[in-house]
Amino acid sequence: MSGFSAADTVYHKFPGVQKRFKLAFQMVAGLQSNGTNITKPLLFCCKLSSEARCRMGETSVGEAPWRADLDQKEEIRAYLDQLLASSAFTASRRRSQLLRYLVERALAVPAEPVTEYGIGLDVFRKPESFDPRVDATVRVEMSRLRRVLLAYYQGPGIADPWRLELPGRGYVPVIKWNGPPPVDRPDGFVDARPNWRGLGWCFVALLLVFSATVMLRRYAGSWHSSVSSVVVLPFENLTGDSKNEYLADGITEQLTDSLAHAPDLRVVARTSAFQFKRKGMDIRQIGKQLDADAVVEGSLRNANGHYQLTVQVDRSRDGYHIRSQTLEGGTQELARLEAEMTPIVLTALRPGGEQGPVRKPIDPEAYNLFLQARALRGDPSQDAFDRSVTLLNKAVELDPTYADAYAALAGVYGAEATDVASEPKPYAEKAIAAADMALRLDPQSAPAYAAKGMVDSLVFLSWRRGEDELRKALGLMPQNASIHNRLGVVLMAEGRFEEAIAEERTTVKLDPLATAGATLGLAYYMARQYDQALHEFLQVRDLHPGIAVIHTFIGSAWEGKGDYQKAMQEYQLALPKVPGAKAYIAHLLAVTGKEDEARKLAAELERPESGEAPNGFDLACVYGALGERDRAFYWLGQASKNSELWFVKVHPMLDPLRRDPRFAQFLRKAGFPS
Repeated sequence: MSGFSAADTVYHKFPGVQKRFKLAFQMVAGLQSNGTNITKPLLFCCKLSSEARCRMGETSVGEAPWRADLDQKEEIRAYLDQLLASSAFTASRRRSQLLRYLVERALAVPAEPVTEYGIGLDVFRKPESFDPRVDATVRVEMSRLRRVLLAYYQGPGIADPWRLELPGRGYVPVIKWNGPPPVDRPDGFVDARPNWRGLGWCFVALLLVFSATVMLRRYAGSWHSSVSSVVVLPFENLTGDSKNEYLADGITEQLTDSLAHAPDLRVVARTSAFQFKRKGMDIRQIGKQLDADAVVEGSLRNANGHYQLTVQVDRSRDGYHIRSQTLEGGTQELARLEAEMTPIVLTALRPGGEQGPVRKPIDPEAYNLFLQARALRGDPSQDAFDRSVTLLNKAVELDPTYADAYAALAGVYGAEATDVASEPKPYAEKAIAAADMALRLDPQSAPAYAAKGMVDSLVFLSWRRGEDELRKALGLMPQNASIHNRLGVVLMAEGRFEEAIAEERTTVKLDPLATAGATLGLAYYMARQYDQALHEFLQVRDLHPGIAVIHTFIGSAWEGKGDYQKAMQEYQLALPKVPGAKAYIAHLLAVTGKEDEARKLAAELERPESGEAPNGFDLACVYGALGERDRAFYWLGQASKNSELWFVKVHPMLDPLRRDPRFAQFLRKAGFPS
């Protein structure tokens, strides 16, 4: 008889011991999959003395004066993770969040009061105007939770070692030990007889643990190898203060960036992950939509001047719970907690693998300022830029050795130089200076290399140097969607379309719900593959119907295909919100022989209503289509002054100028061999 069959026989023949063996299996599975020593569950099966069972069975959490010690808290939390991994709870994320919130409040020292109003704000994200007397959401969800718990303990959880109960009134859970009661003994009585039954149980437990270990070792490798992709969902801000949202978001981004260093683990980008913020969707749906094998969730709480940072890793295919842990520390220790969280998650996803880069201690206030600046990423306004620069400069003043803050500052200046500024070089120079400082402090700073690569190529037109720096960044952070995107743009500008398309495809794979498909479509467009370009542009439009600029890209693809009517329709759709669409319309009018209308629009483009400098590249395209080459090359010269020659080598709308001898001069000005 094999080890498993023998153990199975004993397990079913003696139902009185099933309860403890069941928990042993669960603990072994959880601990072994995390690379943890398996002796603890065996001891857990055998160690509970009558005195310990009596102490834990006398009073439940929530009934003063009992308080769980640290070990018991961890056992309760481990049991809670097990409970929330059951089918009764994986089907409802909101229900799971509510139960975890109530239990964590009860385990706090001292126990924190729970109110209907507080639950509404912390768990269900109600506004501060939430009135429990009018809105019955909390009462309804509590009633549902009570019914689910009752059904669970009458069915699959009947033999669980702990039991969670919610009284008919109030919000304090009762947490009871569900083990066998102690045997009463007269005072001073000592039973000297050997506890053969207890030893027998230990032997059977040992057999079960050994058999489980053999099976787990056999299958653990293949199980973990199946986790090839992960998404970090936005952490919940359960501090009770909406102003702390940036802390939870910042921790989410930091963890995402840390995981992106793993070369063989696809990490879904922040942009796509944050599409699910406050959606309360089942993780199985999220995993399927993002093609992610594992989902990381977490929360940040502030309990009596201490932070509690909880992280949980689940398998998305079936909601199986891999690991969870709660880290606690003072309000000045958030950076330390975040740094300790990363190896916990990596170990769950890649047991025995690399644990990620080790970060030095950071000044707490500098870290706080850094997270505030990160929360402004994606906001293109001048105010957001100014605030980011101010916050990051304060951070490096407080901690002059803070490499990540310098790298972030380089990224802010670099984005301004390449995306917004009409005179980009001063911002690009500041980006280079900040990046160089970051690399002096941390030669492995991928964001610093990425910032340098971006401005060296797109502003200073040193394409090869920029490419080398971006490839260094990818070598350090291979799962970062933004770096792949930037490298793809550089390769596209050089006319290396096959390589550019490969990079942009990787970007879309890492960031499937963002607008990365637009850049992939642009690569196809520059390669004159208009059908593929149109396909990508239309997908982005369907994902983000509110983004008006995508209509200019769709129109350019239709124009490239020769369907001018559809092209004009798309340009007109963009025009109310995208002033630059006027240049596309002017070009199309020139191509279709409506020269007078085209010249009229070109004259308007030369004198923008905004008062900003005209876009020389756009005007060169229009005048090239009109056959006015002298005017076209004049505006190319203006574009050269403002570093707007990125796509001069490859843009289809410049094709009428390519045979002119003057075109080779502009290729050299743009940093390309003629």
